[in-house]
Amino acid sequence: MGQYITGKTPKEQTFMIGVVVAMLYPLSETLSIRQYRLFMSTSLKLIDLRAGLGSEAKKAKWATHVQGQGWQGYWIPFQDQVNHVISKVKKGEEEVNVPKTTAVGTECDIVLLAVHGGGFIDGKALMFLDYYRKLMKSVQQTQGMKIGILSVEYGLAPENPFPGALNEITAAYQDLVKQYGVDSKRIVLFGDSAGGNLVLSTSVKLRDAYSNLGSPAGHVLICPWVRGPDPLQSSLYDLVNAAGCEMFVEAYTQNKPENLNSPYTSPFNSPTLQGLSPMLVFIGG
Repeated sequence: MGQYITGKTPKEQTFMIGVVVAMLYPLSETLSIRQYRLFMSTSLKLIDLRAGLGSEAKKAKWATHVQGQGWQGYWIPFQDQVNHVISKVKKGEEEVNVPKTTAVGTECDIVLLAVHGGGFIDGKALMFLDYYRKLMKSVQQTQGMKIGILSVEYGLAPENPFPGALNEITAAYQDLVKQYGVDSKRIVLFGDSAGGNLVLSTSVKLRDAYSNLGSPAGHVLICPWVRGPDPLQSSLYDLVNAAGCEMFVEAYTQNKPENLNSPYTSPFNSPTLQGLSPMLVFIGG
């Protein structure tokens, strides 16, 4: 880990972090939630330092904090839009730089509504900022397509059970369509780990309760907390099965009866998954 953080290993060898986490996992089982959060928070700070994003000021050059009714997050415009300073304004005797801000959804082909992972222990809307930057650059270079990313900050912990997080993601989607005027067919929902499950449930809720907003163009799920038989088939029923969703329910609802009875607690509780937009699901780890 020390060699990775100090830059003595190539940036491509990100698996080093995974190796260390795997080695420390038995130890982590003995930690309290509070200690585990501290461990995760420290790890994320070290990763940000390696990416050159160690301070909030440096992160602010790439992301603009935005919020709506019942949600908040960060708008990360595609790289061609980034212009750190557009003017200088006199503040007393001192000239200060005014950073450029770009309206959510402006001049991009696709808006990625991103739901970060790590939500149960410690997750933040900018925890994948370096990854998002590389993703935007890759898509622009290989596909000639400009994407902007709205990374939603959600709460998911014993103090804030699953339905609260679901409402936050749903509210962000609603504002993206209504307030910012982004066509739903230009929106792709993107979820990692815990965020993958939230994306699944959000999509079901949008289909059932917010059909007037329109369905997103599609979904990309990275290692959601579900299990599937081998080999996987094309149907989502082969992915979202009872075993995986049981673990999902236990982890995120704290088994409260009022939460367990919700049809959106787990995609498995939905009578049908028909009518959802196409999903690209990556499973690993």
